[in-house]
Amino acid sequence: MQNIVDLAFCSEARRTLDQVLVQRGLTFFLRPGCRGPARLDGRRIAWVVEAARRGRPPRRDPDALSRTRRVVRRELIRRLAEAMVHSGL
Repeated sequence: MQNIVDLAFCSEARRTLDQVLVQRGLTFFLRPGCRGPARLDGRRIAWVVEAARRGRPPRRDPDALSRTRRVVRRELIRRLAEAMVHSGL
């Protein structure tokens, strides 16, 4: 079972992501000084996943963190694309 995602953990990470987006905005997740296409900062994505992990029981799945980082990254890409469409880029 390689592609099983812990949905409770992912939903907690998405709630944490929503809180950070409200507080700091979408530009918080972009690499500073990046020219050309926007690039996401992997450290900040990992920070959101770690914040969601705090206070939860330890995971039995060693890949749960990387899978949840991918889910959060995809959500950020979706939101970034939506923001670019709304701004006319």
